[in-house]
Amino acid sequence: MKNPAQETVAHAAEAVRDTFTKTARTMRDHAPKDVLDRAGNLAAQARGTAAHAGRVAADHTPAQVRSKAGRAVGAARANRSPLLAAAAAAVLAVVLLRSLLGRRR
Repeated sequence: MKNPAQETVAHAAEAVRDTFTKTARTMRDHAPKDVLDRAGNLAAQARGTAAHAGRVAADHTPAQVRSKAGRAVGAARANRSPLLAAAAAAVLAVVLLRSLLGRRR
């Protein structure tokens, strides 16, 4: 059984995902074809550049540091749900604080 805070965070995370998905779908549906093509090309170029940068970084990083980074990545992947929930909670807290502080001005 989840506690109320976990349920609230889960609902907030789901709402953020739904909003993002809806926004992305709306943008894709209303954007001109040439804009979508250009965005796709830029995304592919960015992925290629990131992959190249990763290979260069891996080539120049000592084995001990790569090992520690690999363990950190493994831990992050194993704890993905709690990390996403914490991130959603942080975003929700920032939004609530901004709205509360915005009313005082």
